[in-house]
Amino acid sequence: MKKALVTGGAGFIGSHLSSRLLREGWDVHIIDNLSTGFRENIPEGAIFHELDFSDPNFSNRLPSERFDVVFHLAAQSSGEISFDDPAYDLMTNCLSTVLLCDWCLKHGTPRFIFTSSMSIYGDQDAQPVSETATPSPKSFYGIGKLASEAYLKVYEDMGLATTALRLFNVYGPGQNLENMRQGMVSIFLAFILKGKELVVKGSPDRYRDIVYIDDVIDAYLACLDNPETHGNSYNVGTGQKTTVGELLDAELAAFGKTRDSYPVRFAENTPGDTFGIQADCKKLQTDTGWSPKVDLATGLNRMVAWAKTNTKQ
Repeated sequence: MKKALVTGGAGFIGSHLSSRLLREGWDVHIIDNLSTGFRENIPEGAIFHELDFSDPNFSNRLPSERFDVVFHLAAQSSGEISFDDPAYDLMTNCLSTVLLCDWCLKHGTPRFIFTSSMSIYGDQDAQPVSETATPSPKSFYGIGKLASEAYLKVYEDMGLATTALRLFNVYGPGQNLENMRQGMVSIFLAFILKGKELVVKGSPDRYRDIVYIDDVIDAYLACLDNPETHGNSYNVGTGQKTTVGELLDAELAAFGKTRDSYPVRFAENTPGDTFGIQADCKKLQTDTGWSPKVDLATGLNRMVAWAKTNTKQ
């Protein structure tokens, strides 16, 4: 049985990835400090280790088993929040990646798949943005992800097979509806479910590439056993542009509402936020055959149905 170590496995994306690995017969160990993840997200059958990557000695407490792969998702994962404590962001994002790569080399783990972010790009004139674009991060979070990718290149030369996935705006069932500083889809949905005034930070003309959770998990697994992906970074999105206004209208429509019938207030932009970004995913498609399968309408219907069932309104 193959063994996987999933950091951040009690979070939204990590718990989906862990569940998928378990269904496919993997032995799964999860690392999480439960600061933003939840114990109830940990799938049955996974072995849980509560560790905090802000502790520089965390690697001494990692499981002693040899793993086939480390999926590194644990991090402070909000550009906005990274401005609250840049040093903490650096520790949980960049230093944790370095220490984990060292641990992999020392313990014979051959494969390391890192969760990076579209935040490394910042504002780009040419859209959709490809991996060849010059990065220009606007947040400490984006800087940490970009630095981590640079470290991965060195560890690749040292014998660790690495891949970085630059995730765009991920959404889907299981997303944390209590976190009002991360995840545009979930933030809008949380306001509507609670019947509160919906606060939109920034212009409705801003745009994003919004990708469904199942497609993201497919991307992780498409890279896993594919040597073409070693040493590379990939965009994971849909290639489709969705404006904030379009997303807002679609979510309100799912509840039979419109901007005219529901209180919506536009506020100042989030610090470090980009106006618009859209993914060019040709590189991932060429190297792995992966492609997104879930369109926004289908994905939103699934997420709204889940939220209505699992949230007190």
